[in-house]
Amino acid sequence: MDQEKHNTSKRKWKQISEKERYKIEALYEQGLTPAQIGVAMNPRRDRRTIQRELLLGLVEQKRLNPSYKKNEPLYIVEKTYKADTGQMRHDERAANKGRGLKIGNDQKLADYIEGKIKDEKWSPDVIIGRIKEKGMPFKTSICTKTVYNYIDKGIFREVTNKDLWVKKDGGKKRDYKKIRKVALNNRNGRSITERPREADERSEQGHWEIDLVVGKQGTKPVILTLVERKTRKSLYVIVRNKTQREVIRAVSRARKRVGGDFTEVFKTITADNGSEFLDSEAIKKASGCDEVYYAHPYSSWERGSNENGNRILRRFIPKGTDIGQLTDEELQRIEDWVNNYPRRIHGYKTANEMVAA
Repeated sequence: MDQEKHNTSKRKWKQISEKERYKIEALYEQGLTPAQIGVAMNPRRDRRTIQRELLLGLVEQKRLNPSYKKNEPLYIVEKTYKADTGQMRHDERAANKGRGLKIGNDQKLADYIEGKIKDEKWSPDVIIGRIKEKGMPFKTSICTKTVYNYIDKGIFREVTNKDLWVKKDGGKKRDYKKIRKVALNNRNGRSITERPREADERSEQGHWEIDLVVGKQGTKPVILTLVERKTRKSLYVIVRNKTQREVIRAVSRARKRVGGDFTEVFKTITADNGSEFLDSEAIKKASGCDEVYYAHPYSSWERGSNENGNRILRRFIPKGTDIGQLTDEELQRIEDWVNNYPRRIHGYKTANEMVAA
């Protein structure tokens, strides 16, 4: 096809007009889905655009209950879309937003950000960092702080602060000056101070931190978590209970899931002084690692990778969850998400990408 006479053109995105809003109201009352409404519009509109508009003009209406019977409510409340409400809210936002929004010129970028937050649970910082790391071709460039500001002001129609990971609140800092003591129940274990330099400096792969994530009070199943210090690669295994025997079995299952030379995959493991981890010889045998080291009592920050990894895991398995109801397949999906989540500390590469590098 001659480039001078091509008949395709790139249509610029335009905001929904008041006339379009009344058409959306009519189609919505007919029972059409957002995707069907989008197809019926002229020009055609994306499904997500229609979904945002429906949220903008959503109202509650009270009407008589058509199937009213004794002991039933006389009135019922229904949610519906009203064009005049959508237009009013649109005008209010336009009046309050001040100078033109950069993202208003790039609907593709707005949709991408909303989708990553809502559907994939990414943070604004990771989204913007990944866009830059991959050199993704959006028309507009914005920073992480701008995304947070847009969310605070309600610029994104499908995203609110409730969809975000917990923000840092500048709360009380940990006191790292606490006097370190040898654990009374583990005087013979090798101290973290004896750990090889490569493990401390994260200069090579193969050095892991181990911990347990507990579930609902009164239930026994827990999750064994293993996090590799350099790449932050995570392994999760459901454990029947917190006994040494079951934990060792879980370590063995984790080892079997990892390919390659076990002596390279597991070089050292760092644990706390919980009774379930005190049998270092059994852990070494189950994992194939060279040595097990133990952090100081009351010093969870010495296993920072594990602590942060557990915090991520809690996004999917909050405190009070009955881990016994969790399937291996569900836990595997969570593990895959964690290992494919871009990290700022890796220049917005994922743990899996770091392992493969």
